[in-house]
Amino acid sequence: QVSAVTDAGSGAYSFWCSHAGQFYCKLTNLVFEMKGSGKVLYAFVSWDKSQLQGMGQFQPAGPLYNITCSEDSILYLHLPHCEIHTDNNQIELAVAHISDDTVEILQPLKITNTHVILEVPGLSIFGLLRKCFFQEPINAQVLLFYKEIIGTQRKRKLDIHLLPGNVSVKEVQQQHQGNTYIPCSSICQLIPGKKYKPICKPKPYVSQPKVETFGCDFGPNYHPTFEVFFNPEDEDLTLGLLDETDQEVWEPRHVFLTADNREAVASEIIE
Repeated sequence: QVSAVTDAGSGAYSFWCSHAGQFYCKLTNLVFEMKGSGKVLYAFVSWDKSQLQGMGQFQPAGPLYNITCSEDSILYLHLPHCEIHTDNNQIELAVAHISDDTVEILQPLKITNTHVILEVPGLSIFGLLRKCFFQEPINAQVLLFYKEIIGTQRKRKLDIHLLPGNVSVKEVQQQHQGNTYIPCSSICQLIPGKKYKPICKPKPYVSQPKVETFGCDFGPNYHPTFEVFFNPEDEDLTLGLLDETDQEVWEPRHVFLTADNREAVASEIIE
């Protein structure tokens, strides 16, 4: 595990590798297999959908990373994925290698339960692609950000982000520094293209929107899926997530909004 340094101005990450070996970045879940020493610099960049034209059914399946190394000493790269591998799913994963406005599709050397491993042909921009013939569930995450609205219309607001599981929490936090991140057991399984809705106690509460379609958002801008407003007297709440058939897809959590107890823990089922 490496302690990557974040440049607040550029949003880039970097670390110095002094020897060959495998190095894991806990902020991004990237893994670098190094053949020697060198400084590794990497940052998230935007997908340009026009670059994917003519690639059939391939769609982005993860963030896009711009990776450089001072000594070209990266041998293998492990990109985090959010796919759920079963014997019945029909998902094909590949890697887009973007250099000088050209896109090359690379086949992985190996796919594990968490990462796609590829041999690095030359450093530039890399991102995962998926070819899915049917809508399959993916590993997703629910991120919570809290803000107290003061003034004549005092309210408590909770922003709910539904995101693929391989999106960096750190990247989302950096875009919402005016809100307070509430850690929670965020893992769930969601189906891209399907609709979901939050359910909360106590009432009354207002959800904007009431129902939303889950999309695979890989940035660079991470907007909340839902904004939920509560009375200013509410210091805690119970929050869950339902699909369009009212089936529970994210077990209800007891969310504490006060500074001393701010967290989310498992709760009883909401009736």
